Amino acid sequence: MQVPIPAPARRFAAAVGAPVYLVGGAVRNALLSLPGADLDVAGALPPQVVADRCRAAGFAVEPRSRALGTAGVRVDGETLEYTAFRAERYAPGGAHRPESVQFGATLEEDATRRDFTCNALYADCRSGAVTDPLGGLPDLAAHTLRQAAPRTLESDALRVLRLVRLACELGFDIEPATFDAARAHAGGLLDIAPERRREELDRILVCDARYPAAGRDEARSVLRALRLLDALGAWPCLIPEVEAGRNQAQRPDHHRYPVMEHLFHACAAAPATPVLRLAALLHDIGKPACLAATGRLWAHDRYGEAIVRERLAALRYPGAVVSRVAALVRHHMYDIRNTARTATLRAQFVRWGRPLTEQLVALREADIRGCGYRTDYVHARWRALLAEMAADGTPFSEAELAIDGAGIMCALGIGPGPRVGQVKRALLLHCARHPEDNTPNRLAALARDIAPSSF
Repeated sequence: MQVPIPAPARRFAAAVGAPVYLVGGAVRNALLSLPGADLDVAGALPPQVVADRCRAAGFAVEPRSRALGTAGVRVDGETLEYTAFRAERYAPGGAHRPESVQFGATLEEDATRRDFTCNALYADCRSGAVTDPLGGLPDLAAHTLRQAAPRTLESDALRVLRLVRLACELGFDIEPATFDAARAHAGGLLDIAPERRREELDRILVCDARYPAAGRDEARSVLRALRLLDALGAWPCLIPEVEAGRNQAQRPDHHRYPVMEHLFHACAAAPATPVLRLAALLHDIGKPACLAATGRLWAHDRYGEAIVRERLAALRYPGAVVSRVAALVRHHMYDIRNTARTATLRAQFVRWGRPLTEQLVALREADIRGCGYRTDYVHARWRALLAEMAADGTPFSEAELAIDGAGIMCALGIGPGPRVGQVKRALLLHCARHPEDNTPNRLAALARDIAPSSF
């Protein structure tokens, strides 16, 4: 069996002048007729020898881990990561980094340190011939994920998350013994750096969008992924509060599912971006704590915001992501009874800003779809109002006003100072309700009419 070898890998092999192999996702995807993955290559030569030969051929060599025997090489604008054949030993506990690395291994020994058999396929970078030391080809044909060695998931618990991600990106089944091993060792995720857990969680949340040409079905779905994380016992190592809603029933006239399942369905219904999927997954995360503390659910958005800030910060999410997801959770209940006046909504949308408002609309739609009933109320009005505001040119930021700070100072006969910003903000909120007033002359006149006491 052969696979086509990308031109950068062929040029790399020619420069190295010794057998090197494309391995991992690139080979797997070529055999599945899926878009290419990262160009990971392996061979028997030490990385320093490979680096020297590549430099002599005019290729740039990028720093990598000497301890792990890796070197990055830029060829034709692509980065190939070369790793010398090696054997690894891991300490107890499931940490991602091996305790010891032994070079000089054979291809067959190198294969056993990889994650799953379908990723332990080696394609010669010159001929494209595929070597299958672990029986990955039959597993690939059967669309099955099987760990590469008996201790694969015990040694590196991050592979538990990778197992879920690959299963739902590819639509593959999980071999029963591999599933049992993942469930037995999911607790080892606590030994994994928070950043690594976060990266895999983000990929899991958009797993159904990884290969759009393959289509979306039950096997390639984020709903399946979230349920797999639950079945494997991974949520306590990611966001423990998810499990708290497992059996919490909700009003049957509004919700078909308990809180946890509702969160899963809402997440699956949200647009496939990490921020919106996170917000949908966590929008009702505060319900169990709120009910326990107050006996009711009315303030669950505030409880949820606090949980979101704590848990996403613990997973080392960037501050901007934490703030945005927290804001979405905090405001997802705004005007839930659909009683706010249109003028009030217009002003609130402008206070939030266009990006947050658009995301809140998408979150509300996902929330409603995740209830399990075909309902359509607040979000339809919000989306229609947003379209109306776009059509009438409503400014959503001070930069979109037809007057700037200099114009305000000229109109008021004042110099720089806090009042300029206060007037500008008041004009923006005025134009939220009356976009037709967003002209230089009208705004200058309005600026003169705004009393300082109104700030």
